[in-house]
This record gives sequence, structure tokens and C-alpha cells, in this order.
Amino acid sequence: MRTFNYTPSSPFSGKLTNLGISLVMIVFPLVAPFGIRIGSMRILGPTAVTILFVAGGAVLLLCTLLEIRKARALAAAGGRITIDGDRVTFPVVRKGAVTEETLLIPQVERTKFDEEENEFEIALPDAHHTFNAGYFDSEEEFEAFRALFEKA
Repeated sequence: MRTFNYTPSSPFSGKLTNLGISLVMIVFPLVAPFGIRIGSMRILGPTAVTILFVAGGAVLLLCTLLEIRKARALAAAGGRITIDGDRVTFPVVRKGAVTEETLLIPQVERTKFDEEENEFEIALPDAHHTFNAGYFDSEEEFEAFRALFEKA
């Protein structure tokens, strides 16, 4: 049996940039509206650009706040991943509550590591689960966890 700590060190780690960008996308077009032109031809007017930027900024802000909420709930519950033979038990945050889910390694259809997002995705026949590499204690712990699925 092997156990991995799966708790974010800070709920805001890696999220401050997204918060800043989303706030700039919302505030800047409202304070200084601007349009888009190519040469002398007007592509989008100030109103359309403002609507697009505010809507995009609001969506980015909402997604970022939901990620922070998930990280805070996971940190408060003290998430741990337990591997016992072929059975993997891991914490999942749904509607602000942390629950334990289980998967069997032989049921894994495919795995994928997204280096840009630093996330490891596991696809099962009826679901998929994503593990954030930053939530593990170290890079070595994450690589050891990932190696368990590469063998399957």
C-alpha cells in the first residue's frame, strides 16, 4: 500500500495571474473603450470590443474562483491518494464537499499528461479524472504516482 499527499500548498498558487488578467479584461475596456481597426477599416467598434472583453473576463474570473474554491476545500480536508494493489482511492471535490472515489488501474483506458497545465488525466470507460501535479508534495512523488499508471 502506498500513500501520496494530495493537498495544494496554497489555494492561490498559479491562480494570481488568471485573477489579474480577468480583472484587467473587465475593468480596462470599461474605463478606456477601444475599437479594432485594420488600416482605416473598422473591424469592431468600442461597444462590441467592450462586451467581448467583459464577457471573456467574467468567464475567466468565474473559472479561476471555482478552481480556488476547489483547492481550498481540498486543503481543508487534507487530501490523500491511497494505492492498494490495483485500487486507487483519491479525493474529489463536488459542490464544495470532498468525497473519496475509487478506480481500478486495469480499467484505465488511457492516460495523458498536459505539460502546459501541469495536469495528469486518467480516462476510464465511464469517467475521467484530472490530477494537478502541483498538489503533490514533490515532483518525485508525482512522477511515482504517474509511473503506476504507465505500467498498466
